[in-house]
Amino acid sequence: MKNIPILVHIEGQDSKVNTDWLAIMATLKKRGLENDELEVVYFELCAGMRVTTRGLGLAKASPIDPLQGLLHEPKFSARDYAGMLSA
Repeated sequence: MKNIPILVHIEGQDSKVNTDWLAIMATLKKRGLENDELEVVYFELCAGMRVTTRGLGLAKASPIDPLQGLLHEPKFSARDYAGMLSA
């Protein structure tokens, strides 16, 4: 399972928090979810579904607002790409 940005809210509250899958996975393990149940939650989140479990509402965060330092996508210029082809 890859680390993905997650938007979390506690049921019954209006505030939402940005976090990541590894942090939520640790919290859900403490709340009693087994590995197979965690996989189901992860795959549902990756499919774009909203998941409610153990008092938490979870959704995959939009790629428009990535979390700083969580996911890094390398950027290459056309010159860099041309250099990779000739190497």
